[in-house]
Amino acid sequence: MPMVIALAGNPNCGKTTIFNALTGARHHVGNWPGVTVERRTGTFEHEGLQLEVVDLPGTYSLSTRSEDERVAAQALASGEVDLVLNVLDASNLERNLYLSTQLKELGKPMAFVLNMVDDAERRGIRMDLKAMETLLGGPVVATVGNREEGVEELKTLLASLARGETERCRSIAVDYGHDIEGELRKLEGEIQRDEALAAAMPPRWLALQLLEGSPAAQATLATSHARAAIGQQLSKSQAFLEQHLKEDVATLVAERRYGFAHGLVKEVATPAAEGKTPTARLDAILTHRYLGIPIFILILGLIYSVSFILGKIPQDWIAEGFKSLAAVAGDHLPPGELTSLLVDGVIPGVSAVIVFVPVIMILMGCIAFLEDTGYMARAAFIMDRLMHVMGLHGKSFIPLIMGSGCNVPAIQAARTIESRQDRLITILVTPLVSCSARLQVYIVIAGTFFTPIKAAMAIVAMHFLGLGLAVLMGRLLRSALFSGPSSPFVMELPPYRLPVLKSTVVHMWEKGSVFLTRAGTTIFAGATLVWFLSRYPGIANAEWTEQYLQQRQAVVALQLPQAETDSRLRDLELARESRIVNSSLAARIGQKVSPLLQPILDPDHRRPEAWKDVIALTAGFVAKEIVVSTMAVIHQASDEPKPGERLSPLQVSLRDRSGLTPLTALAFMIFTLIYTPCLGTVAMIRREAGSWGWAGFSIAYGLVLGWGLAWMAVVVGRWMGYA
Repeated sequence: MPMVIALAGNPNCGKTTIFNALTGARHHVGNWPGVTVERRTGTFEHEGLQLEVVDLPGTYSLSTRSEDERVAAQALASGEVDLVLNVLDASNLERNLYLSTQLKELGKPMAFVLNMVDDAERRGIRMDLKAMETLLGGPVVATVGNREEGVEELKTLLASLARGETERCRSIAVDYGHDIEGELRKLEGEIQRDEALAAAMPPRWLALQLLEGSPAAQATLATSHARAAIGQQLSKSQAFLEQHLKEDVATLVAERRYGFAHGLVKEVATPAAEGKTPTARLDAILTHRYLGIPIFILILGLIYSVSFILGKIPQDWIAEGFKSLAAVAGDHLPPGELTSLLVDGVIPGVSAVIVFVPVIMILMGCIAFLEDTGYMARAAFIMDRLMHVMGLHGKSFIPLIMGSGCNVPAIQAARTIESRQDRLITILVTPLVSCSARLQVYIVIAGTFFTPIKAAMAIVAMHFLGLGLAVLMGRLLRSALFSGPSSPFVMELPPYRLPVLKSTVVHMWEKGSVFLTRAGTTIFAGATLVWFLSRYPGIANAEWTEQYLQQRQAVVALQLPQAETDSRLRDLELARESRIVNSSLAARIGQKVSPLLQPILDPDHRRPEAWKDVIALTAGFVAKEIVVSTMAVIHQASDEPKPGERLSPLQVSLRDRSGLTPLTALAFMIFTLIYTPCLGTVAMIRREAGSWGWAGFSIAYGLVLGWGLAWMAVVVGRWMGYA
């Protein structure tokens, strides 16, 4: 069996970067806390040995008061972990060492990674690694994780430890003083009466956890056959310590740990150079009380504009490629339903999504760049004030920001929130944040009905509308369903760093590859299903087909110029396809549901084919990407743009034949933003909230809120004179 190495450390210490460097994995790395929210595993080989690495959630302590702390503590205390690799941020060493004192109490062999030494050196901090090894009781390797400096030395060390060369790993524990140590020994003695309990976790560790009042330790104690004796001794020890020391035991233990960390740093590190750091100078501007939010909005608008401008060139290439593919398939495959499925269903459905991958990848690359620099943590800090005003937990903004990529991992990120009420509120409002799947819908709709500048403004507005609604719904949920104030939280602001190009490119590719994977699975299946629903039962009257064939023959018999003949034949084909679609199962389903959305999509009752948009929105419940592919199939997106136009065939069809106006298009975007989470998000809400009731509630309130705001947009727009 390979040695199992658990990576442990504070949030934002570079733990996942080290994990990626060791295992070759490509998990998301961001310069802000809360990126890793569950354990991940990977393996690597070195010097003929295979080692398994477990990346645990970043945590400041092992008190198990939040979900991420519970996951980390359970894994570290279990027998499956052979070695703890504690990753330390060299520029914030004293703060990081508090967790190290708890890890040493587990009694497992430990090694240390002093990461980000380049940041520390820039601040004038120098470390004595030999002294650190002596005081911490374990080998120390200095690294710069994002540049993979020191990683080979770390692999060599881990391989030597796997071979049993553990003489550098020594047991060192914090001395908590005569009184606390005496009570710990008494508790350890009682715990050791239960051999199974003592074998499951170190008795000293469990005794300390019980003295500190850990809920997880209390739950473990409840399963022991010696719980009565242990509980009796615990009560005596707590009463004795509080009576003699006049202080809460948890506070006294924490003070000793901080004292150990402070003394160790004094011994091994030279102090930072005096003067205002570059980070402090930048923060004076970027987190300014009044300038911070306008700068944030400006940066968002800039990255969206850059994404659209740079992404348009590869978009055109991809669109031309799919157009040629459809033409080749139509010319060389025999006529029939399978050819129609490919040419009219799969190719336009998949291409309508794939064509926006360049924009998504560039956008995600920009966001990855901002995350790696440390700016996104500042954005969370800027918005944190607003979050507290609205009654949400300060940590809640981290999942909300992550939701701009995908709501599913964003909901997982809520595990870092200690309070169950705050965690539930965050889970329920996160789906309101506009994800990258919805972004495709905005690009199609806004790019069709608005000028480029207005389109960029509309898309940015959708994102801020989602964030604003999340905050307002958080306030409402706090008032109506969850009583009590939110828990206090101090937002960590990591130092600014220059991102490594490799990391940014990898993250950009990860996001783009998600859409490529979905195009081959979910979107392919969705396009196929929509094609089937839009084709069958098809034209029930055989006379329609006969009439169509006669009309084709009549056009050919006119012997007009080839261009005019082709144009007339194309018009006949479009009319035939329209007739088929309008008599299909999709039309019947859409027409049944249309009255519910008519006030939004067709307020003047002038769009007999508004049901097509209803079908697209209904398909979006499975995955929001399917909205675009469904529109491409059901609107028969084959129209050619005019010379000089930079529109896709779908956008031309929407503009010329859908009947949507800029106002109803805006309402469509608002409804898409809010109306219901996708199926994957609903499943994650059920998993994290522990109830289908909360998952159903998120669907219900989203539908009501989405309909109401979209309707208000139409009403207000018409009142202001917009058609």
